[in-house]
Amino acid sequence: MTQSVQKYRTADVVYPIPGGGPYTYLLPDGFEGELAAGCRVVGSLGRRVLTGVVTETGTVPPAGVRLKKLSAVIDERPLVPSELLELARWIGEYYLCEPGEALRAVVPGIFLRVGDRMVRMLVDEIPLLNNFTRFQIKLLQLLEDRRERQLLESALARRLKVKSLGPGLAELAGAGIVKVTDHLPILPRERSRTMVKATENITSQEAEKLLARSPRQRECLEYLKGMNAPVELSLLSRLNFSSAVVGALAARDLVDKYEVYDPRDPFRTVDFPDYQLPQPSAGQLKVIDTILRGADSHGVHLLHGVTGSGKTLVYMELLRPLLKQGKQAIILVPEIALTPQTTGRFRAVFGGQVAVLHSGLSEGERYDIWRQIRSGHYQVAVGPRSAVFAPFDNLGLIVIDEEQEHTYKQDTTPRYHAREVAIARMRRAGGTVLLGSATPSLESFQRTRDGDYTLHELPERVKGLPLPEVSISDLRRGYAKDGSHIVGDKLLTEIGWAVESGGQVLLLLNRRGFHSFVLCEDCGEVVGCPHCRISLTVHRRLNRLVCHYCDHQSRIAQRCPACESEQLVMMGMGTEQVESLLQKHFSELTIDRMDMDTTGGKWSHHEILERLRRGETDILVGTQMIAKGLDFPNVLLVGVVNADTAMNLPDFRATERTFGLLAQVAGRTGRGEQGGEVVIQTYNPSHPAVRCAVDHDYRSFASQELALRREAGYPPFVSLLNVIISGRDEPTVKFFADRTAEQLLGYLGKRSIKEKITVLGPAPCPLEKLRGRYRYHLILKSEDSAPIGTIGSWISRNARPPSKGNCRLTLDRDPLSLM
Repeated sequence: MTQSVQKYRTADVVYPIPGGGPYTYLLPDGFEGELAAGCRVVGSLGRRVLTGVVTETGTVPPAGVRLKKLSAVIDERPLVPSELLELARWIGEYYLCEPGEALRAVVPGIFLRVGDRMVRMLVDEIPLLNNFTRFQIKLLQLLEDRRERQLLESALARRLKVKSLGPGLAELAGAGIVKVTDHLPILPRERSRTMVKATENITSQEAEKLLARSPRQRECLEYLKGMNAPVELSLLSRLNFSSAVVGALAARDLVDKYEVYDPRDPFRTVDFPDYQLPQPSAGQLKVIDTILRGADSHGVHLLHGVTGSGKTLVYMELLRPLLKQGKQAIILVPEIALTPQTTGRFRAVFGGQVAVLHSGLSEGERYDIWRQIRSGHYQVAVGPRSAVFAPFDNLGLIVIDEEQEHTYKQDTTPRYHAREVAIARMRRAGGTVLLGSATPSLESFQRTRDGDYTLHELPERVKGLPLPEVSISDLRRGYAKDGSHIVGDKLLTEIGWAVESGGQVLLLLNRRGFHSFVLCEDCGEVVGCPHCRISLTVHRRLNRLVCHYCDHQSRIAQRCPACESEQLVMMGMGTEQVESLLQKHFSELTIDRMDMDTTGGKWSHHEILERLRRGETDILVGTQMIAKGLDFPNVLLVGVVNADTAMNLPDFRATERTFGLLAQVAGRTGRGEQGGEVVIQTYNPSHPAVRCAVDHDYRSFASQELALRREAGYPPFVSLLNVIISGRDEPTVKFFADRTAEQLLGYLGKRSIKEKITVLGPAPCPLEKLRGRYRYHLILKSEDSAPIGTIGSWISRNARPPSKGNCRLTLDRDPLSLM
């Protein structure tokens, strides 16, 4: 490379923030290596020092070009595969977000830490003649008080209680009083172990003579020679060989001390139960063979199998030939709760080739696992939604288990759906996507009808086991004899039968807390969250009222906030109340609970499920966490305490979600030789979601619901864009929403696509205030997806929020909820 070209080498860089680029920089002074797309670099953007990712490299002509130089290059080889960079571009375009926001989804934040700027005082004392402001004098005094006369800009801002040091710092730097330099972000340290090994430089007789006056050194050397292998320094320490003893041997060249990379493994100390891979049935073999024969077509396959039909075995059998070909795979699960169980099974079969990726890992664990996947140490990654971005470079298969679950859709920008991202990724990588479910999403099921996906079915359980018998307990007719109105007589009786038979019980109530709300009997006021238009939930163990949206907590009210009356009653129920009731009825039994309140610890999900597996838990009460993917043959009874919790929400997917939850939780029983039963308590026993769940009849439910969706104009027959406008001041939010709608209708009136777009609203969102922000929305419908993308791009470019009210515009393409 000639010197003139070298001088003007450039890099386009994207930072993981809104407005994050790409920006073009010159390479740092003295950098002579090759810089490729996917490498991380550090650069300054305004007053911020950021870590970004190179998306393109090139050269620029010298004439008329003024570019900043990058502060540093972090990676010698690309951390982010080129295929993931392309995927990030697609996410930005399809989900209508900026490149930096898409990058933030693809690359873990631990790799993209924000740097800072160091402010150093260049003079010995504060000049007396300069016309400094009071703010500048305080700033200089802080620096003067430091021995090294320097401090990070962020630390200075905190101590001065300001958001930014602004022009005041710039003036001091311009006058030569201070110097401001970039301070690179601190990256996680690589964990290592110190190993010690005896050298061959001396015989045992020579060592005995040389170390005659150092008995501990002689004993240590003899031990190491006897081991004939490297020994960890920490082990020597536990054997009372001090670091001084080992250091003295190393100084005499009698032992070698060296560091070995010791990646953090979250499952190193976890004992997984043994898992013997059964022989596939004829039905499973047919599915496996069909998918393998069609693997070269790089298609999307939907495996619709009843609960307990052995879908996991199909996934594993598909992996065997794939891994032999040197390809890699990603297994997505909908809940963190399922990650340890799934990882345990896959590790039992495929050993150390399996990695886990999820948000419950420490920063160091995420850092190490991502790098090890990138280096080729792992061939399979298991985890929830974000694991779809595992940095494999020879990906052959992505499995999405329980593909119907809403948890695969991210609820913050970028609002991507892991299913669509997986399909887009495998379209580029040339691999297969396999969706698995007992209750497929109506979108996926309709795509099999349209010929976009290939449908495979497993209509029977393994070993010919029957599906459990499901019965309904009508809450309109009978309650528990103690008047608790929570668990009816029929369900209580069945719980007693199951436990007396040596079995275990799962009870589902998809609502946590003790009481759902506090009501004033005098004026009808419901005690609500001050930041959200939502009722506060009573949590008895915390003795607090809690908002499940913003996590606001307050004391349990003694007086009505509206009329000061003391006539307050607590109403509704949650998992905490069910647990308490059962403890009174079955005091001799061990009752556990699994919800957001009991699973805050890193291994909480695993520990709760392990107690159930070992038979230590008789009854497990839980939210939707217990409804999916769990396989415990000794569960003889599943009870649904209230099937109606989400049935009547003002959302077009409410019925589908209710059916899916009931069908899935019913499938947790009847997996052993003793069979199993299901009792569903409901106020609406004739509802189609309940009736079809009782009959285990997915196809009838799908046909009925799809007909209603087609008639009403909802997915999968139309594409949606939810335009959400939020802010602190409600009149300003309404004004912005009205203005956006007016501008949009004006734009559509001049375009040929106006007949293809239906605009609903603006109107307040069903959840009209969350986390202190008022919310309005417009809903755009189109039978064709392309106009949605065109209009969404126009809105993001042209809808400008007002200067006041802290307004924000959010675009949610293909929303799973309109709440």
